[in-house]
Amino acid sequence: MRGMALPVFRPTVKRKDMGSVLSCIVSDKLGPGEISRELTSRACHLLGHAGGVSLANGYLAVSVALESLGLSAPDSVILPALAPALWLRVLRDKGMVPLVADVDLESASIDPAQAAALVQKGAKAIIVPHTLGIVADIEALKSHGLPVLEDASQALGGRIGEAACGSAADICLLSMDPENIITCGGGALVLARSRTAAAALKRIQESSPLYSPLADMNAALGIAQIAALENFVAVRREVAAAYAQALLKSRHMSLVQKIDADNVLSSFPVALSDGMKDVRHYALKKNVDTAPAFADTIAALEESPAAHCGNARTLVLRCLLFPLYPMLGKRDVEAVCRVLSTLP
Repeated sequence: MRGMALPVFRPTVKRKDMGSVLSCIVSDKLGPGEISRELTSRACHLLGHAGGVSLANGYLAVSVALESLGLSAPDSVILPALAPALWLRVLRDKGMVPLVADVDLESASIDPAQAAALVQKGAKAIIVPHTLGIVADIEALKSHGLPVLEDASQALGGRIGEAACGSAADICLLSMDPENIITCGGGALVLARSRTAAAALKRIQESSPLYSPLADMNAALGIAQIAALENFVAVRREVAAAYAQALLKSRHMSLVQKIDADNVLSSFPVALSDGMKDVRHYALKKNVDTAPAFADTIAALEESPAAHCGNARTLVLRCLLFPLYPMLGKRDVEAVCRVLSTLP
């Protein structure tokens, strides 16, 4: 009988980390409090930000981030076609206008030329993720003089020269869902480079009971993972290198880091030569689960403002994720390598 398939995502939680969570339970610190503030403080220290806030979910985090930049209806905001569909919902709920840019086909990062063209349409800000850990060219986007919201959720631990991913833009978003580098069972951090912006974040959060902070129980997991980030990054890079070597034996390719940067992949993306169905079926027969890389993005929506974005639409149909996280054992890595090297 076939065993359980290796999952694509798995929270980075070790048994020793559960001690801090149990401490929250026995001390009745399940809701937001000092531990949540400590997680925010440690993330700010890691990335060189002046301050920030934690939020209970990603929708609230994006909302607070946009408000901290002084944006409101009917301001226009640039974002890539492979950005989370959640971002589009936040913009529309706030009466803002999304200006969707296509991506580079080889890296899945926002196309700088398209972003530059959209700046001329009166955009007030740019939101850009480091998609799957592939580092986007934040400096090129900052050159337009607009506020930039950088999402480093899938790239934490990566670097551009001496600068850490998440440190360059005006506002940094760190989501902590299972598909990201830090996994706390949900929630997000919003961090600001300047003291003025950090104070604005706190004022906005305190102004509405809707903007509830992350619970201490979740934050305790985040603190443990930030402490172990250097080790986690080393493991991810070692596994990614093994996967890349195995994939060379197939007819498929991974995404490419175009700018000079040391990236950290949140999952291992494979850009398939054709459709996903046969590959997914083959991998699952070998007990390795996979997932479409961009199923929850703007470009994947049925009535999408990214219909003109051909590269993004191609990647939605042909880019598949394989398991890559610190909790993988040696046998797990070998199993995925065998699958990658023999993909149909």
